[in-house]
Amino acid sequence: MKILFIHQNFPGQFRHIAQALIDEEQHQVLSLCEPHAPGMSGVQRVEYKPARDNTPGVHGYLAAVENHIIRGQSAARALLQLKERGYQPDIIVAHMGWGEAIFPKDIFPQVPLLTFFEFFYHTQGADAGFDPEYPLVLDDLLRIRSKNITNLLSLEAADAGISPPTGSAISTRRCIATRFT
Repeated sequence: MKILFIHQNFPGQFRHIAQALIDEEQHQVLSLCEPHAPGMSGVQRVEYKPARDNTPGVHGYLAAVENHIIRGQSAARALLQLKERGYQPDIIVAHMGWGEAIFPKDIFPQVPLLTFFEFFYHTQGADAGFDPEYPLVLDDLLRIRSKNITNLLSLEAADAGISPPTGSAISTRRCIATRFT
């Protein structure tokens, strides 16, 4: 099976599942990552680099989203180059946090996209709004809601998702093996 992992800092959260797949000795494992990523032995590496920096003065709510779209677009261009060279993965496994999971289905529409959903932002009960000493103001609420734009775009593109704590190597390998083979 040809498995393509997309993570700007591969292996990141995919270290254990990638190692488990390599150990099975029946898969071709490829990573699409940025040049700074550490990579891992046994995984062929393809690099992409964001094409540009954020637009100066972009609205504060959209700065991270713009960065994610730029990163996603750069990853999509690298995927297109792979496709033009004849590469066709059996499954793509991507982390949604930095925009890389937004566009793979536009390049490989028939290839299942399994997306790792790590965190969804909330204004109460998560990483904000929990300390009465630091009450949230309206601008905080609006900014935090906007942080989920990348998550929601990635969710729309995904064929299936995994998230902690079910995102373990064993459960991910089972998901790949039972749903996508």
